[in-house]
Amino acid sequence: MSREELVQLASRALALLLLTWLLLDITYMPEKLFALFYHLSHLSVLATHDYWSSLYIIETSSYAVRLLALSVATLWFWKCGARL
Repeated sequence: MSREELVQLASRALALLLLTWLLLDITYMPEKLFALFYHLSHLSVLATHDYWSSLYIIETSSYAVRLLALSVATLWFWKCGARL
């Protein structure tokens, strides 16, 4: 095996690991969305700021960014870009 083939093989193995991690994390997204919508639906008209709804907004949005980053990293390692 040449060095390029070994790098491609290692890159694809890492991409499969990231893909598995991504698919596992996607299964937690409905739970995050359910908690977010639950707390948003129970907001009081008198209270303009609610700790729990703010917490779940931040948590869900950061989780979505994490899923996006994992997707990009998986694609980048699978294509085995020139920088590798």
